[in-house]
Amino acid sequence: MKNFKMKKITALVLVLLLGMTALAGCGGGDDGADTSLQDVLDKGVLSCAISPDYAPYEYLDLVTGEVKGSDVVLVQYIAEQLGVKLQLKQMSFESCLAAVENNSCDISASNLSWTPERAETMCLSSYYNMDSSMAQTILVMGDKADQFKTAEDFKGMKIAAQNGTIQWSLASDQIPDVQVQTITDMGEGVLLLIEGKVDGMVVQVDVGESYVENYPDVAIPDFLFENEEAGNVIASAKGNDALIDKISEIINQVEEDGLYAQWLEEATEDAAAQGLLD
Repeated sequence: MKNFKMKKITALVLVLLLGMTALAGCGGGDDGADTSLQDVLDKGVLSCAISPDYAPYEYLDLVTGEVKGSDVVLVQYIAEQLGVKLQLKQMSFESCLAAVENNSCDISASNLSWTPERAETMCLSSYYNMDSSMAQTILVMGDKADQFKTAEDFKGMKIAAQNGTIQWSLASDQIPDVQVQTITDMGEGVLLLIEGKVDGMVVQVDVGESYVENYPDVAIPDFLFENEEAGNVIASAKGNDALIDKISEIINQVEEDGLYAQWLEEATEDAAAQGLLD
């Protein structure tokens, strides 16, 4: 299996990426004052929409029912740096995006990727999780893995993906005549694949590798989607520049200190111990 892990991006390149790409989605242009940051500080609470079905980034502890994961630790840290309490609101991934767009939650952190479409309707933070592979592939049955090297090889097949995700968009946009099977969580997709009800499941490479370790019948083929993602982002409502700028400042320091990589490693170990990566 190929090692798709990204090399660490230097601080200078990161700063350029953050300034030119991620923050390009933040609005501005309104004549009214942006009070988004002050509003959070005044109420003393940062509300975050989260879909806890994507271990190790966000998941439910099987014993306590607590929402855990590296993204959860990140938003907890952000709330602490702002001097406010964190309020997690659990919902589906699609609902997380809607909650941000309609401003019913201050932010969302659910392993979000930057996309032009999201940048049009939301304010997106600087990148985090820079050391993890953002490469996207399709998990397939191991005995067929050698058949897939290009998107054309999946033509007309039924591919599972979570609706509203970058995975769903990649499958829809790049695979000819694809039948996208919408799934609610990744565990459901793996079962559909093993049962032969779908031909593959779109997955981030590092997450896919964890499934391969636990399911010997599945494999990652020599195929990657065309995707220029550099990391994950936190989303807020369009025009919430002040809030997102402050969050980006905190994220930049987190990345510089290597904290997120540490949180992700710890979350991966915990999720694996609970069998959530099986």
